[in-house]
Amino acid sequence: MIVSMIIEYYLCKGGEGSSSSTRASGAPADLEMVVSSEADSEQEPSAESGVTLLQLIGDLPPDESRAGPGGKPTYYFGGLDGLTAAGQPALAHLPNPFYRDFSLVFQIIPSSPGVLFSITDASQKFMYVGVKLSAPDADGRNQKVLFYYTEPDSEASYLAASFTVPSLDLVSWTKFSLSVFNDQVTFFMGCDASGKTVKLERSPDDMELDRGAGIFVGQAGGADPDRFEGAIAELKVVGNPRAAELLCEDDDDSDAVSD
Repeated sequence: MIVSMIIEYYLCKGGEGSSSSTRASGAPADLEMVVSSEADSEQEPSAESGVTLLQLIGDLPPDESRAGPGGKPTYYFGGLDGLTAAGQPALAHLPNPFYRDFSLVFQIIPSSPGVLFSITDASQKFMYVGVKLSAPDADGRNQKVLFYYTEPDSEASYLAASFTVPSLDLVSWTKFSLSVFNDQVTFFMGCDASGKTVKLERSPDDMELDRGAGIFVGQAGGADPDRFEGAIAELKVVGNPRAAELLCEDDDDSDAVSD
């Protein structure tokens, strides 16, 4: 038996956090550290199944649970009735080195832009990988999906790709995904398999996550102040670059947006 460090997440309403956990000395904001004497049983996550929203946030109490598209549990972030989820240890969910080629899948209803997902370094200076929704442009017609990919030992997050999309619906569900393969990033909107591809500049070296790396939903801890507000019904990190292209393969709906 060895002592393992577990980053405990909490769900709170209106900014009220759990008072039962103990913050470790020097832990960054929103990273709750709890010491546990459980056996350290690191298992390699399945590249095909990946990591899901349910794994990162957990089940909601029955009185707070709301069903989303296809009966999926829906998580609401921000506002007086929204959730705030603290970071969890990235290495508890992700392989190290991190996937060289992978997909990120989302289904959301935004009410305010911000970081949807991030993997940060231990000090939360930067996002190794992050996805952020920008504010709509001046005329309100378009906004951007921003993809961050930052090499280890960097001083700040690196914006690797930016995709301009029509401003996302504030009422209905929108699906989108990103595929990282070799030196390219491809963005898929809804069930459109054509995608938009841009060049990705990155080192040929593996992305080694530091042992204190964190994984966040709806924010990036101290690495970015802009927190997402709205609903998330699906979030997946999959070690298969084709998963983004097959976004709607198993869905009942064939539209980009569902009620």
